[in-house]
Amino acid sequence: MLFKEDQAARTQHNAVRTNIGWYRWTHDLVEVKGSGATAFLDHLYVNAITKTAVGSSKYTTMLNEEGQIIDDVIVMHLDENHYWVSTLYAPQLIAWMDDKKGVYDVTYSDISKEIDMYSVQGPNSKALIDRLTAAPINSMKRFTMLDTTIGSVEVKIHKSGFTGEDGYEIYCDIADSDTIKSAVTKAGTEPGAVEVAILEVFVRSLPVEKGFALRQDFYGLSPYECDLGWSVDLSKDFIGKEAALQVKTEGLKRKLVGIEFDAESYEDICQRERIYHQGVDVGFIRAAVYGYSIDKNIGFAVVRADKSAPGTRVTVGGNMSPAVIVEKRWL
Repeated sequence: MLFKEDQAARTQHNAVRTNIGWYRWTHDLVEVKGSGATAFLDHLYVNAITKTAVGSSKYTTMLNEEGQIIDDVIVMHLDENHYWVSTLYAPQLIAWMDDKKGVYDVTYSDISKEIDMYSVQGPNSKALIDRLTAAPINSMKRFTMLDTTIGSVEVKIHKSGFTGEDGYEIYCDIADSDTIKSAVTKAGTEPGAVEVAILEVFVRSLPVEKGFALRQDFYGLSPYECDLGWSVDLSKDFIGKEAALQVKTEGLKRKLVGIEFDAESYEDICQRERIYHQGVDVGFIRAAVYGYSIDKNIGFAVVRADKSAPGTRVTVGGNMSPAVIVEKRWL
């Protein structure tokens, strides 16, 4: 029996993969300003914020002093000395900033209750956005932003998303949220856009198929253990740099990998479920979902590096559900 077979979820999932799906789900937003904003963010994050032009954004992780990931975010450069940080954990980020602020000339605040976001995702998403905005968005590249209007409402369009498909995020003032929702719903009727209302679809089944992990999947690992070494700019200093470099230099002892379950045996697999190779405990589950595009039970796991090769057969949990280690991207 396949895990969580659900026709409504399948319909919403497939709309994003083949046409257009949209949903309202605002990540927490922390606004950062001041003459020291860029330097401060460069100190916190592994990627080079100083190289992020105004009107662009950058994916990056944040490490503790032990070189372990404690958050992953998108940093959006709105204007000179002015940024938004998109995170799922604004209160924790604010507390971390308070602890690390030092002498940086910077101010920051949680604006999550002031800004709303509608995500429009799928191969035909641009057509829907063009029906909404004051002018076509032909020149937008991924991880760029544009100020425009939808009707009389001022919005920011961010070419990004968490589905692995072409997509856009519409940011608006919370007071304009209902207006934007109505506009998206109306404009989406003719091209057949579907509202994605099931959290598991836009947070898990869509992203996991494309290899997109959440902070809870990365948490406590080094960027190098998650194949995120490409995002680490070693030409600058940042919190946890030395410890992260030590992991890279000494060689990986564990890795975040993809895992694929034998469908007929997969039941009630949850986070932290133990993984065994020939009866020996070699790791644990980080995510387990049903992928509607591929009709497979899939997920992420943290395993010993010497047992991380694709094709390695393992069992999971007390019922010894059979599974196989795979590359952590299915589409």
